[in-house]
Amino acid sequence: MKLKRILAAAIVVVMSLGMFSLNVANAAGTYSISCKNDAYGMHHGGIYLQAGYVYNDSNFGTAGDTNAATGISGNQQYIMMLEEAYVGNDCLYAGAADTNGTAVVAGDVARLAVNAIVGAVSNRIDTAYSTRSSGAGATGLTFTTQHDGGAMSANNLVGGLSIWGDFASSDVKNTQTFTNVRLDSNKYDGDASSYSVGVDKTFGKALVGVVISNLDTDFKTTFNDGTYKQQVDTYGVYLAYRTSVLTIDLGIGQGDSTIDTTRRDLGNDQTITGKTTADIEYSNARIAAQFSRGKFSIVPSLSYRTMSMDIAAFTDDRPDDNTASVSGDGLLFGSGNQTLTVADDAIAARSVESENMEAGINISANLGKVVPFIKLSYSTEDTTKASYKTEAGTDGDALDIAASNYSSSYTVGGGVNFMIGSHITGGLRLGTINGRDDWEENYMAGNISIGF
Repeated sequence: MKLKRILAAAIVVVMSLGMFSLNVANAAGTYSISCKNDAYGMHHGGIYLQAGYVYNDSNFGTAGDTNAATGISGNQQYIMMLEEAYVGNDCLYAGAADTNGTAVVAGDVARLAVNAIVGAVSNRIDTAYSTRSSGAGATGLTFTTQHDGGAMSANNLVGGLSIWGDFASSDVKNTQTFTNVRLDSNKYDGDASSYSVGVDKTFGKALVGVVISNLDTDFKTTFNDGTYKQQVDTYGVYLAYRTSVLTIDLGIGQGDSTIDTTRRDLGNDQTITGKTTADIEYSNARIAAQFSRGKFSIVPSLSYRTMSMDIAAFTDDRPDDNTASVSGDGLLFGSGNQTLTVADDAIAARSVESENMEAGINISANLGKVVPFIKLSYSTEDTTKASYKTEAGTDGDALDIAASNYSSSYTVGGGVNFMIGSHITGGLRLGTINGRDDWEENYMAGNISIGF
């Protein structure tokens, strides 16, 4: 019986220690002190893992200074017994959790932005040329690089000018595993919405236009328990030329962006805020061919698009601590060294880029007023990879997750276009992006075009 009681007591002790370790790993600092409190440096390091009191002399912290004291005297000072009891494990681990969102998300935003801007222009070019033809099969909406949104154009207003608008929305998610802040991850999710407004004019077989575009992103950044919001504004020019079979178009543009980020200070649970700007440039080119076989139209295409984003340096503002903290065994700070001041984080300037090459094919069937179609494409990309801060401690046996490295994807989609009368055409389409590492992206869209 005595043996059973001993075993039962041992099990309880082991379980209690396990729960304590788990709480330390996932909770904020025990004393609600910021990970960047000015006093943090005084309590971080092997020499502070000694117990009780030590002699405050010229050998303090050296190999020869091992005398533990049992009381306070003029040449002794009290120090922390355990480093974890002050800052908590969260402050020591997780490079990703202590990383500003620009280092993880900005590359993906560049990809989303260039796809939205170039997609809107490509959709307009297809529509502009197709309205010269007749029949629902010539709506031009049977092939487009724009994944989602609604489009509207009003042609031949003044002096042959046309004005058009395109509206889009995407839901995206990085699906990397996230367990707690001790392990790196780029997991985040949210949505991006965009609009483009343009004016263009045809000169024979050529089309020349200007476009203004906006993209807004709103993401929840799970990896650092924060948010990431970016607004991109650009303006550009585009040129297209169509022969009996081929359509070739080019575009360039530039603009600026504002970025607002938040994340959690793992020591005191307060919100760290950051704000910066970025300069943007983009360019694109596409060639498409159209072949007709009875009621069917086959359109293979090859396109290239790239966007660069130069993000300015900025400061992540950590709120100062607002309470003095006391441990259960004594003062956290000795007399005269108590501080509530927290050091802000300097975030260095950074450049990101997303470059994409896509080969696709669209197959449509002209059924009169209705044109169903399918779209298949394969894309390779070179998007700037996420980067994490260096961790202050090791994760032990835990395996960190490397940042996602996107290289390729394929699109499977389809839909139906329709014509109402002789001036209104529209369409519905849906599809999914597959094969991009740690990524989910589905789209459903509609568009309308009104011609005069």
